[in-house]
Amino acid sequence: MSLRQRVARELLILAALSTAFIMLFPRRPIGVDMGLGLFALALVLLTAKHTRAAIWGPVPGDIKGARWQRCVASTMVPTALAMSLFLLIGGIIAYQAAGWSAVGYRILNPRILTAVTLYFPWALLQQTLFQFYLLGRMRALWPSLSPLSQSALNGVAFGLVHAAEPWIAVMAWMGGTVWSALYLRYRLLWPLALSHALLGTTLYYWVYARDLGGQWMSHLTRWL
Repeated sequence: MSLRQRVARELLILAALSTAFIMLFPRRPIGVDMGLGLFALALVLLTAKHTRAAIWGPVPGDIKGARWQRCVASTMVPTALAMSLFLLIGGIIAYQAAGWSAVGYRILNPRILTAVTLYFPWALLQQTLFQFYLLGRMRALWPSLSPLSQSALNGVAFGLVHAAEPWIAVMAWMGGTVWSALYLRYRLLWPLALSHALLGTTLYYWVYARDLGGQWMSHLTRWL
């Protein structure tokens, strides 16, 4: 069986299981997602050597020099733009609700830094699963597709995981597409995870006024 056939079978099984799970459990405790994510990560790490050799191959020679610096710069520019948009939207919502004091509290909430710190490992796990594992297999399955098309398909998959909240799913699709394009180019995960953590945190705090840091701390307290 060829690599492409093995990848097709693997992704077909994964798609069927993921679709069934999302339809059966559209809203679920974050602990369930974390447990499943850690289990999936363990499986990905067990096959990481094969994935690097057979799926991705060597890093292109034209990006080896100063690769992480170029990746960080390319990642943080769209991240900063999106955060600015979240800041504007959140500021308008807060001001209309309760004036400038509400704006200050929403934007400068002291738990934001804690939320970013706790979000980063979760974001790194997701980026590993969707970029290193899934995007690589999409690339092997449809090698004739342009990098943008491969990135958009992976972005759709990332958005579908967040389908229980439509607007967040749209944001996830857009972010997933950009992160996929960056991974195809630079093959680095941690700048994408940092972008993911920053955008996820500011989206929840500034736009939705949801205390993500408090939720994370509550979960950690229960588990520990």
